[in-house]
Amino acid sequence: MCTVTWWLAPSAGGYEVFFNRDELRTRGPAAPPARADCRGVPYLAPADADHGGAWLLVNACGITLGLVNHYPPDPAPPRPPPLSRGQLLCDLADVPDLAAVATRLAAAPLNRCRGFYLLAFGLVQSPRRWRWDTRVLHDESRLDPWPFLTASSFQGAEIAAHRRDVFVRDWASRGRLAPADLAQFHLYRESARPAWGVLMDRPDARTVSHSHLAVGPGGEAVFSYAPRPPADGAAPGPVVVARLPLNRP
Repeated sequence: MCTVTWWLAPSAGGYEVFFNRDELRTRGPAAPPARADCRGVPYLAPADADHGGAWLLVNACGITLGLVNHYPPDPAPPRPPPLSRGQLLCDLADVPDLAAVATRLAAAPLNRCRGFYLLAFGLVQSPRRWRWDTRVLHDESRLDPWPFLTASSFQGAEIAAHRRDVFVRDWASRGRLAPADLAQFHLYRESARPAWGVLMDRPDARTVSHSHLAVGPGGEAVFSYAPRPPADGAAPGPVVVARLPLNRP
């Protein structure tokens, strides 16, 4: 569960990523983004309260990694000992470029993980996307022309297709998307079918936070994080902002 969109500004040497995290209501509240280090490389990431790790991070090399759960129809069970997908993401936090992400993923013990999509963004490289279906790692970097990815554990194919149609019809069809358009899209609700919105609600799950990463301009990464309060229908909560200087070559 989750929805991600992005905006690229290669002429300015930067990009922005917008991320709605959807989770079960039984999960504990995550910690807001804070600085950590992976083998000497600083990065910013929020922290999952139940299993550790993160779903979104940016490092001092200007690399952003985002993880969205994937629900294949016939998943293989993780081999023991199981590896949290969020921990896998944090173990990649020191990558210097997107080629290193591909190399590290190919060597990682993915058969210990449940299914996922992994998105990677760099300052001077086109975004890349991989899908782990619990048996094979697929490079899907060239499959979809739209800056959009979503997943749902409930009626997954139907809801993903619906959100994509809404994005293409009501947002991407405006022409060149701006960051403000993407920010508005992440607040999209459906009152008649709350589980189908981008800002979603179900009896067992809901959108629990919204993240916005602006990477590049000013030589820093700015991670803005808004936890959604527990009251249904409320707006996202107070924004926490963390900053990380970039090590430009």
